Formats: sequence, structure tokens, C-alpha cells
Amino acid sequence: MTSLSHPNYSNLNALTSVRWLNAVRLSSPPLFWAGLSLLAISLICAALPLVDDRVFQGVSVWLKPWKFQVSVGFYFLTLALFMVFLPKGALSRLPVRALVWVSVSCGLFEVIYVSLQGVRGLGSHYNTGTPFYALMYALMGLGAVFLTSASLALAVVIGRSDDYAAPSVLKLSIVLGLTLTFFLGTGFGVYLGGNPGGHWVGGVLSDAGGLPVLHWSRTGGDLRVAHFFGIHGMHFLPAFGALLVALRVRATVARVAVWCFAALLVAVSMWSFVHALNGRPFIA
Repeated sequence: MTSLSHPNYSNLNALTSVRWLNAVRLSSPPLFWAGLSLLAISLICAALPLVDDRVFQGVSVWLKPWKFQVSVGFYFLTLALFMVFLPKGALSRLPVRALVWVSVSCGLFEVIYVSLQGVRGLGSHYNTGTPFYALMYALMGLGAVFLTSASLALAVVIGRSDDYAAPSVLKLSIVLGLTLTFFLGTGFGVYLGGNPGGHWVGGVLSDAGGLPVLHWSRTGGDLRVAHFFGIHGMHFLPAFGALLVALRVRATVARVAVWCFAALLVAVSMWSFVHALNGRPFIA
């Protein structure tokens, strides 16, 4: 477990950023390069509103492509990061390789279609105006389910691995985070995708005037809030677990804290979902 792709994690704080980057790259090259490429493209996309003032639903046509490029890019890199702690043999097994390629293909399909529709100034989600658009929307929904299913599959692989190299508390937080991403992210996503009013509730018909960057509505309910908390469970929980490890919190106390944090995340996600259903903004 001391090779470049699987460094010695006995002292996580001593590892350099370069060592981590190389470890992530070697753990899953397809996820690493796909994620890095999307983040690089997102930098270009973020600058395009400076030269293209077209808007869709009250915001730049480039906003949704940018958000999807960033979100899916970080999703890929996060999966690759968690694979760093797996033993070498697990990385070459068919289930893990299938997980990688299903994630990459479904994620890139969704990002490419959203970006192409953005280039054309058209909607990608809820756009069923033609048989082709309806088919693409359905395929995006199916691909999104497969994409988030990869988080659950990886949670199972990590949970069943007796020689996972991360500290036990971090391992627990990773497994719980990936699991919540699937159940909460997919659950809210399915409801969001089938809501006839789009992501708005309460008569809101524009993202203009929403919260900075995210553009969540400040005048009505927005179902994207709950989806955000759910889909990023794979980031919130492991970050909390890593903090506990860095602070050297006793293992028994840390495990209880991780479970409590997971319960809190579920509660916040459900509260924001019900709040949006009642037509209330997350932040007015």
C-alpha cells in the first residue's frame, strides 16, 4: 500500500497535494481526465456570458452548462478520490471498471446535451416540444439515475473492503455520503424531473433575481435546493469525517458524530424539500 497510487495514509496531513493528485490520477484515469476536462471547459463557459448576452429563463444561456460541467466534473474526481483508498486488486475488477465507464458515459452524455442546448439557447430539461427533445429528456433522466447509482455501487465496494486504506471513521463517512447521494439525490431528482412546473413551485417562472451563482429562487419554492443537499452528501459527509480525523477525535466519539451529521443532512434535505413544496424560498 505504499506505491504512488496507494500512498501510506497513516498520516493524511503529511501527504502533499501533488501526491494526492497523482494518486487520484492513477486510481482511475478515465474518471480523473474526464473530470479535469469538464472543469477546464467550465472555466471557458464561465467567461462566455461576457461576450454572449443571450438569456434563458432570466439568466445566461451558459449558466446551466457551466453548473453541469462543474457538478459532474467534481463528481467524477470525487469517485476517483475515494477509489484511491481501495486495494490495487479491487481497481481492476469488473464491477469497479463497469462503475467507472457507466459513470463517465452517462455523465458526459448529460453534460454534452445540456451544453449543446445552451449553445442553441434552448432548454434541455423539461423540453419535450418535439419527439426528439422528449426522447433526449427521457434519456437524460435515465442516465442521471445510472450516474448516481455509481455512488451506491462504490459505497458497497468500499463497505465490503476489509483492507480499505482510509481510517475507519473516514471510511464510514465516505460510505454514508455515497449512499445518501444515491437515495436523496436520486429521489429528489426523480421528483424534480417529473414536476410539471419545472424546478419552481408557487408561480415562479424565472431564475432572474435568484441567489448568486446557484440562482435558487428568492420569491418561491425551488426543488433544486433539496436535490443539491442530497446529491452532495458524498462531499459533505466525507469532509466532516476528514475533519474529525484531522482533529484526532476518538474513534468511538467520531463514529457517533458521523451518524449524527448524516441524520442532520437528511433532516435538512427533507426540510428544504417540504419547504419548496409549500412554495417558500430557501432564502427570501
